[in-house]
Amino acid sequence: MNTQALLYYIGAFIFAGLSVLTFLQLHDSKYQLEAGTFIIISAVIYYGMVALFFKGSRKTFFLANAFLAVLALAGIFFNSLLFGGH
Repeated sequence: MNTQALLYYIGAFIFAGLSVLTFLQLHDSKYQLEAGTFIIISAVIYYGMVALFFKGSRKTFFLANAFLAVLALAGIFFNSLLFGGH
């Protein structure tokens, strides 16, 4: 088994587990939909990054990682402006 296939199997295991936990622990359909959407978006990003790492150029992979890191940091600092605060 090659490394790319192993990473795909690990991702499937992780995201399937997250999906099962979401539907077992959250009882309101609004929260299940929100968590499910997050899991689907995260899975698409994960599989896209794995494919980009193995099939794309390393420079593109690192630029995408840097973009996601900046986006995550911006989400931390601007969370209250985007979603409202206490």
